[in-house]
Amino acid sequence: MLGMNLHAIVRGSITSVHPDETVTLYQSDGQAVAYGRVTPYYKEPITIAAQIQPNAENSLDHSENVPDMPHTEQMFVDSSQLLPVDGISRVPLCRTGDIIQREDGTYWHISKVLEDWSAHAGWANFEITQLVTPPVLQTRPAPEPEPDPEEPDEGEEN
Repeated sequence: MLGMNLHAIVRGSITSVHPDETVTLYQSDGQAVAYGRVTPYYKEPITIAAQIQPNAENSLDHSENVPDMPHTEQMFVDSSQLLPVDGISRVPLCRTGDIIQREDGTYWHISKVLEDWSAHAGWANFEITQLVTPPVLQTRPAPEPEPDPEEPDEGEEN
């Protein structure tokens, strides 16, 4: 029994007070390590609607350590099993390690999956941490084609 979808009931009220923001999502696509240097790769960016709200952890309880605390927010997105990305179902839509770019040009790292109601209510909640330095966003290079065994090598004479 799934019960009542409270998110669907309150969604209109939330967006009337605090509208969704269009963000660009860069989904992590693994990494490569060469000579001790890690290079992260990302899939082609997609545009999604997100509801970004203050994180409860942003309270000034730790007033002595405020300069040391990263700036975090929480982000709610529609994330259902019916939302394919690149031909595969990636549920939730975002995962730890993904990057978003907000409308103001700032970059944020998805640092935690707080709630995943993708299968039941079609939404997920993430903690995002603002990046001080914009990331290098590159896609995975295409694999080199396998050599054709029928063709002679370039240095080989016929």
